[in-house]
Amino acid sequence: MAATSEVSWLNNRIADSFYLLHIFITFFCAIMWLGPYEWMWWGVFILYGMTEICWFFRDGYCILTDLERRFRNISRADTALDQNFIKRVLYQFFRINIDPLFASKMTKLWGLSGWIIASLRIFIL
Repeated sequence: MAATSEVSWLNNRIADSFYLLHIFITFFCAIMWLGPYEWMWWGVFILYGMTEICWFFRDGYCILTDLERRFRNISRADTALDQNFIKRVLYQFFRINIDPLFASKMTKLWGLSGWIIASLRIFIL
């Protein structure tokens, strides 16, 4: 695994952009299903739906994490659980170290719950 200091400044900024996009999408899907506006529900419906489709076709690997790692010249983790984004974010922001399997299950449960509620709000309510 290469250190990010060995990577060019531009590649690190591009990787940072993918990281920030990942943060935005994660938090958007995590809370916007609670919002009062239909555009929020559609955003969750589309973004989380696309996330699940990507995970399905990419064996659980997230394309945004893979792109960030590629620009930082960090090799892909052996399993999708080894590069779990939620585990990483919880550790970076709160210094909470949780089990990767628990983080994965929590992510899917929260994401699918929000997606279902957003879907119900769009199509039924």
